[in-house]
Amino acid sequence: MMQINVSSNIDALTRGLDDFAKRRIPGVTAGALDDTAFAVRKEIVERVYPKSFTVRNKAFPRVMFRVGKASKRNLVATVSDVLGRDYMVNQAKGGIKRPRGNNIAIPSREIKRTGTGKVPKAKQPRNVLGRRGYKTKLDSGQPVIAEQVGRGANKRQRVLYILEQTARIPKRFPFYERGRKVALKTFPRQFNIRMARAIAGAKMRGR
Repeated sequence: MMQINVSSNIDALTRGLDDFAKRRIPGVTAGALDDTAFAVRKEIVERVYPKSFTVRNKAFPRVMFRVGKASKRNLVATVSDVLGRDYMVNQAKGGIKRPRGNNIAIPSREIKRTGTGKVPKAKQPRNVLGRRGYKTKLDSGQPVIAEQVGRGANKRQRVLYILEQTARIPKRFPFYERGRKVALKTFPRQFNIRMARAIAGAKMRGR
């Protein structure tokens, strides 16, 4: 999740405003934060995500990333993964993944993912091992989960998962970096636009 909180920028943006305009700061700020969050989401969904991953389902990132709006009393807007996919955080931050059990099962090219990038339930390691799959080692000594396919002379071993003690996850999804860049560019512009509209609207109403 990315929180967009620009309270430190407000002093600079409101310097020189009269009391009339300052009374509108909370509402203007909340609106500008929402504008900024939607701009960040658009950048992530339309540009950053497609460049970082193979997109099998174009609707998926739009469903995943949602905006949490700010209010006058809580001047924080968010852009977050509402599906709670842990691997998205790993892809955004990188690092070392460690197993919950004895090994990490890394899918081979034989495992076809769904449109949302997940391994189908029937093909997950536990379910594969409960059916035709088995643990073995390659000639190199590499532990794997494999299965036998074909018949007779065509019978062969197909590797489904590589088993590792740890796995290095490359940082391939610049969610935070690109999001902050868009936020810093967007918020001051939207704040000024909304403040001008608020002042103009109030004066037209004679307030």
